Amino acid sequence: MRTTTRIAGTALAMIGALTLTACNDHSATASGPTTKPKSSATSAAPFPAAGHQAVQCGTGPWGLAVVASTAHGDDFCPTALSVVTAYAADRANQSSGDIAVTVDTIRWVCGERQGDPNPYQECASQNESADKVRLLS
Repeated sequence: MRTTTRIAGTALAMIGALTLTACNDHSATASGPTTKPKSSATSAAPFPAAGHQAVQCGTGPWGLAVVASTAHGDDFCPTALSVVTAYAADRANQSSGDIAVTVDTIRWVCGERQGDPNPYQECASQNESADKVRLLS
C-alpha cells in the first residue's frame, strides 16, 4: 500500500509541475497566431491637424454636423460645405469606397473612416494645406 501511495503522490507532483510549466511557457504563443486586431489604414488621424483649428460649419448632408480642420478659420466654411455637398451628390451614385471631388480646382478624397467607436465621413484636401472636413452625427 505504501508503494501505491508513493507512486500516486509522485504522479500528482509530476502533473502539477507539468501544468505549472505549461502555464508559464509563452514560447509557443510567440510564433503562433495572434489575436491582436489588425490596424486599419483608414483609422482616425489627429483632428484638428497640427497648426489647424476645428471649425463648426453647421449642418450638412444627411443632417450631419460639418466640422473642418483648417488654418483658415470660419472663412473656410463655405468651401467645407461645398465639398461635403459634392461628396453627398456623388455618394448617391456610388454606395461604397472613396470618392474624389473637385471644388475650386482642389481635389478632395472623401469616404467613411473608422472612428473610436463610431465611423464618420471625411474629405481630405489633396493640396499642400492638409485641410479636412468631417461629417459627424
